[in-house]
Amino acid sequence: MRMESVRRNRRSTTASIACLVLITVMLGASSASAAVYWDDELEPGNTGYPLVGGMSYSSNPVYSGSYSLKEHFLGNHIQGGTYTDRYFGTKTDNLWSRYYLYLDNFVVDEAAGTKLMLQGSECCYPSFWWIMLFGKAALSVQVQGINGGTETLNVYGPTIPQNRWVCVETHIKLSSPGVRNGIVEAWIDGVQGLARYDVQMRDAVASGRHSLTENLTFNRLYVQHGGGDLYIDKLAFGDQRIGCSGNPPQSSSPTPVVQPPPPVQPTTPPAQTPQVQAPSPAQPTIVPPPTPQGLIFQ
Repeated sequence: MRMESVRRNRRSTTASIACLVLITVMLGASSASAAVYWDDELEPGNTGYPLVGGMSYSSNPVYSGSYSLKEHFLGNHIQGGTYTDRYFGTKTDNLWSRYYLYLDNFVVDEAAGTKLMLQGSECCYPSFWWIMLFGKAALSVQVQGINGGTETLNVYGPTIPQNRWVCVETHIKLSSPGVRNGIVEAWIDGVQGLARYDVQMRDAVASGRHSLTENLTFNRLYVQHGGGDLYIDKLAFGDQRIGCSGNPPQSSSPTPVVQPPPPVQPTTPPAQTPQVQAPSPAQPTIVPPPTPQGLIFQ
């Protein structure tokens, strides 16, 4: 009897240890499922971006640390374009970014637009250009590579305030092949100004450089078309929302919050002398208007 009790205790202990190991592995897998790839302060000697023409370090203005990355634009249609890349170290179909941007009386190219960043893969489409279009300092994105790489879709976003630091957040979730379920989102100082959940980014059939399976692998900083200087600081990427640090100032003209219309109230008829009338059929009740859905602030 004593030996049998010992065996049962050993079996119980072994099962308990196995359960603990399984729980630890599951928790570890859960915590590793989302990550911030890097948070680059863009400081000399401590950045993942090599400087190219039109780029330099600036000690004023600075959002964090001692320097920011300065990009100098020579004017409309003058620069052919320079760029510098940094890789995520992994492939992802769900990409978040967060950075601080300062436009110093910046003039956006009216014809070609001013490119800010490109997110994509070197081998294949789709790729995504974050850009300011038509002479307006508004954050938009061009989805490149639709229909085998022959078409580009413009998705328009929120206005970027000038002459102060703003926190910019972006989110791209690649669509399924041939399905309009891709996500494009953007926030300025925590206020969402771009919300699209119906974008087709992948074709139904692979053709040309268009891939049905390739994911995003790098971010590219561009200096091309536009006039003046802009500054970037604390540039971060990951497969989860990173969020703005500190308390960035609110926009002087924030996007208005659209409230649904009040429900329709039945009016009270004026008092009348009671009269005997035959009963009338029931009238339909007044139905309030539907609550607006899918609001997109531009």
